[in-house]
Amino acid sequence: MNSLIRKTFLLMFGFAAVAMPAFAQENQAPAPGRALERVEQFKKIRLMELLNLDEESSIKFFARYNKHQELLREVRQKQIQALGRVQASRKAKAADVEYDKIVEELLSLENKATEAKAKYIDELKQVLSSKQLAEYLVFETRFQQNLRDLVRDMPRNRIDPLR
Repeated sequence: MNSLIRKTFLLMFGFAAVAMPAFAQENQAPAPGRALERVEQFKKIRLMELLNLDEESSIKFFARYNKHQELLREVRQKQIQALGRVQASRKAKAADVEYDKIVEELLSLENKATEAKAKYIDELKQVLSSKQLAEYLVFETRFQQNLRDLVRDMPRNRIDPLR
């Protein structure tokens, strides 16, 4: 069964990767496509199965989950914009002062994401048991690692987006 779930996940992620635009507009993240929505739906279904939530707990959990995911999307969008400014600064042969501002912004955004995660985990303690929270954290870590592995293993013949 685990093999079937992994194959389904790989297939869904493969579709997501193909459906994503190859290049985003300058300073903008790619809009999430239908395939990415399917991956997110798959993730939510697996979470419901794993955590074995009743209806009330499920509503509370996913309200917090969705709020946290939206906050992370906003932070990632700002990070992408800052990285876009690095590219623009490189082309404009900007002074170190400009790069310092961008680096400070990126560090600030990273801190914001870390603080948001700590707050989110505290909020989850109100909904999940200690065992469920631990299972969730393991699932989240493995899910993210699987995504990174899939992206890493994709064909390398794409253009480098950092140029």
